[in-house]
Amino acid sequence: MMATRVAILSLGLLIIGFTGGYALPDTRLSFVLYHIGGLGALGLLACGAGVIAGKKGYGFWRAFLFALSLAILLGAAFAYLVPPTGEAGRPAACGGSVSLLVALIVVGFWAFARRTEEAV
Repeated sequence: MMATRVAILSLGLLIIGFTGGYALPDTRLSFVLYHIGGLGALGLLACGAGVIAGKKGYGFWRAFLFALSLAILLGAAFAYLVPPTGEAGRPAACGGSVSLLVALIVVGFWAFARRTEEAV
């Protein structure tokens, strides 16, 4: 039940973030809204990891929090390490691509994980 609520919240963040970002192009608010939308996308992927882990006998919240926190931390580290060489001082790369890749890798990890003895 809680996984459904988290997935609905993540979907809402995704829709509000990207819709608002497209509606207000080239503003600081669109920058924030796009990041909110990206957080929603990461939340959906983390929910997927949690659901897969739960079906295999592992805890939903442990997998969810691992996927979400690892993706956010590595994405932020990547964004910090890439120097701002884009136009008008904007970063040349965003940590979002790294975050999404990490979240997908974690979902893949849980997809190929073995079932626990309790789940069989």
